[in-house]
Amino acid sequence: MLASAYGIQAAARLRSEEVAQRAEPLLATGVTRSRWLASHVLIALAGCALLLTITGCAAGLALAAQGGSPGAGFGALLGAALVQVPAAWVLTCIAVAVFGVAPRAVVAAWGALVAFLLLGEFGTVLGLAPAVQDLSPYAHVPPLPGGDFSATPVVGLSVVAAALLAAGVAGFRRRDIG
Repeated sequence: MLASAYGIQAAARLRSEEVAQRAEPLLATGVTRSRWLASHVLIALAGCALLLTITGCAAGLALAAQGGSPGAGFGALLGAALVQVPAAWVLTCIAVAVFGVAPRAVVAAWGALVAFLLLGEFGTVLGLAPAVQDLSPYAHVPPLPGGDFSATPVVGLSVVAAALLAAGVAGFRRRDIG
């Protein structure tokens, strides 16, 4: 969730740059809209992946320090962290899509994060239907370590993130800079 929060914050930086009127003078130079957007999105997506990689490495090292299996335990915990990356990217790309289509509503990405958190934490307690709980990208992440890995949800989440990113890019290209 924290990596997703970072991704949303980094993507929402696009809106703050636009509101502070720093985007328009920059885009009046040789920097294209796509390049400006890509620079922010790349930092947001890479930052999510880096945070989760660091988290997995730290957990693996902590396990090794406690006398656990240094090789297998480290790899399992790193894998468990890395499998979360596409879900964090979905949240980041929701922020990009909202920025591209309706920039004033970019705060809705934070609402999505809260909604997904609540679905994950209280969905079963409240007796919500599995279809409702499946709205959260985190519901599709393989249960690692300890569970079986399946590439299908990871690929599916990556496709959803790519579609949201494409929608954000297309929307941003069509609209005026505020």
